[in-house]
Amino acid sequence: MKNRILFLTRTALLLAVVIVFQLLGKAIPTYNNFIVGPVVNAVLLVATAAAGLWSGIAISVIAPLVSAFTNKAPIAPLVLGFSPFIIIGNIIIVLAFWLFRKKDRSPGNILGSVLGVVVGSVLKFGFLFGSITVFTRLVEMKPQQAATLTGLFSWPQLFTAITGGVIAIAVLRLAGKALGLKE
Repeated sequence: MKNRILFLTRTALLLAVVIVFQLLGKAIPTYNNFIVGPVVNAVLLVATAAAGLWSGIAISVIAPLVSAFTNKAPIAPLVLGFSPFIIIGNIIIVLAFWLFRKKDRSPGNILGSVLGVVVGSVLKFGFLFGSITVFTRLVEMKPQQAATLTGLFSWPQLFTAITGGVIAIAVLRLAGKALGLKE
């Protein structure tokens, strides 16, 4: 029962952090992706380390849907249509992080964490870039919309994933003991 409460509490608090940043990020649309993106990725990884794989997966699913439904941008319907791919991309980085940390038996799992971030970030980027390339060709849209979506879901995704991973590793190193982790 205690583990379930801990899981729910940590997942809910970390999801709240993501939602607050997503909502505040709407006030700065030009830089939204480069501020909110790293925070979302960091939260996904901290949730995975602090509350378990299912916490990271739950936030991976919920966060993109909240973002899509609260987005007032003209391309919001297209982003909502691309949400399943964003969800899968998030799950990819969470799974890579979890697998590499799990395999690393050293104190603090630092090597596993770093490898998980790097491999997960590259895989997430590759998946999203490939998906958006196919998506923009299959869905009828204006060339400017296609260019905007491709711009959002290409190289910036690699940057935000790696930056979020660095933030997550720092948070886990600093707060690991408080979270009950062997950091």
